[in-house]
Amino acid sequence: MALIQCHECSGQVSDHARTCPHCGAPVIATIKRRQKAELRYLAVKIILVFLFAIFAWVGIHHIFNQVLAPLQNSQQPHP
Repeated sequence: MALIQCHECSGQVSDHARTCPHCGAPVIATIKRRQKAELRYLAVKIILVFLFAIFAWVGIHHIFNQVLAPLQNSQQPHP
């Protein structure tokens, strides 16, 4: 059993209760709002990790091209 914050009155209420004992708001609405907020937060984290991975890959690719291009040019035989 966990205590959650009511979305209406911000009072502490059990997650097993049907309604808030302070204001009568349905607890299921509070739980659903919290779950939606957690899903949004997870989606933002996934997007940020994905963007970081793309930027890291582009940066590493760019660095390797700068380092390897002169090496490849110096190894080619000159006619």
